Amino acid sequence: MPMMGYSESLLVYEDEPAPGYLLTLIFLLLPAMLLAAVIYLWSSGESTGGPVLVAEALFIGLIFWIIFPRSYRVYDDHIRIVLGGPFSIKVGFDRIRKVEVTSKTSLTVNFVTALARTHVKINKKTGLAIAITPRNQDMFTDHANRALDQWARSKRMPEARISVR
Repeated sequence: MPMMGYSESLLVYEDEPAPGYLLTLIFLLLPAMLLAAVIYLWSSGESTGGPVLVAEALFIGLIFWIIFPRSYRVYDDHIRIVLGGPFSIKVGFDRIRKVEVTSKTSLTVNFVTALARTHVKINKKTGLAIAITPRNQDMFTDHANRALDQWARSKRMPEARISVR
């Protein structure tokens, strides 16, 4: 029996997120600033605000850890965006129209890790597109579109029938 949450599909390509130093700095600064405020509150004698800010800093840090992508994977029937912990986003090829590198800004669901001029846009048949920033955008796009084409061809081919006499 297959385990829940694991893909039985064939992994075609995997890429790391592009290093986004400015975005990482922003994600680290917000909890650090909250913790600095905690130290200030405790040093000034305020005892009730400190624990609340500690809880907020931990909560914001947890959210950033969960939503920050760890890898982008192309399988033979879907694309998976691996997030922190056990979380991931799976987009099946039956819902994808095409994958492209673009510099155009549009309304998308963003799983980017860098503020870059270009990003990979996963155009879905319905709903918002998904924006990601793999380290090697062209190679990711080539592998994703090749896997998408092969998946589409396999769905169009009639299955071989075996007759037993």
